Amino acid sequence: MTAPRPGREEPTTAEPDPDRLTSLVLGFIPAQIMRTMATLDLADRLAGGPASPEELAKLTGCHAPSLRRLLRGAAFVGLLALNDDGAYELTPDGHLLRADVPRSVKQLAVYLTGEPTWSACGSIEHTVRTGQPAVDHVFGQSGYAWLAKDPAAQAEFYESCAGVARQDVPALVEALDLSAARDIVDAGGGNGLLMTGLLVANPALAGVVFDQPASLASARATLRDAGVADRCELAAGDFLADPLPPDRDVYVLKSVLCDWGDDDAVRILRACSRAMRADSVLLVIDLVLPEGNARPDPVALMSDLCTLACGGAVRTEREFADLAAAAGLRLTESSETGAATSILRAIKA
Repeated sequence: MTAPRPGREEPTTAEPDPDRLTSLVLGFIPAQIMRTMATLDLADRLAGGPASPEELAKLTGCHAPSLRRLLRGAAFVGLLALNDDGAYELTPDGHLLRADVPRSVKQLAVYLTGEPTWSACGSIEHTVRTGQPAVDHVFGQSGYAWLAKDPAAQAEFYESCAGVARQDVPALVEALDLSAARDIVDAGGGNGLLMTGLLVANPALAGVVFDQPASLASARATLRDAGVADRCELAAGDFLADPLPPDRDVYVLKSVLCDWGDDDAVRILRACSRAMRADSVLLVIDLVLPEGNARPDPVALMSDLCTLACGGAVRTEREFADLAAAAGLRLTESSETGAATSILRAIKA
């Protein structure tokens, strides 16, 4: 008998499961349950204890019979539990929809189930047939261009990014040895959270956060509150068009390349290459898919399908290496972190 190949799924002999497939088809419903709970702050309102549907309707200004149906659905998917008094309370999973808990998914639920992502993902077929991002097909423009015209949606997007960064930064700071570096540029790190963590951990380090003006809006306060604003410059610009601050020791792209197609990703990497000295290092911090038939991390796989609709890609290490080579860079090593991302190191070729 041939031994199974590592990471390869063996053929299954299980009976077909129409109920499981039906639940997958209906998967958009739990996603919108989570979004509605998040936008109504239901988990935050239940943090202090159980409440009846009528009480929650008054607190939220909602139509009571409709809210009762939502609560019943939330209980079915394991976010709420109905107690003997007819009141609803949070389950352990439901607590993760609160804004004030570690590893909260509240902002992520709001952003990923709203526009432009929601409608774009409903048109993935267009991308598969044509290779063109579904978001462009649905809205007539890129997701970033659409967000720039909708301040509320843009704020949701930036808050979602900040929520992910708050979870990732401690592990990344621990994983990155910057003791030999004097200065660093975080390109696309507009909220300033990663830079703040790195500057706090490395008192001799100076930094520049480079991003669009709207993205930089909260960075100054974040840096100031941590006592490191005097060591960090905020530089407004577009890394697809404007030069990055030159001649720094380290450049960082965190969760940037996954949002862009190959051509734009090469342009971003080329901008880094132009700014780098011969001895500078580029750190690409991103989700990385495994090669071949190895089982992918579910976050990376689902993120790849999301970017399929919205105009990006989650890539393998080999694909990152190809993009880097096209930009005049060479990957030298990669390492995993305590976060969901990996760190790829690149130098000038």
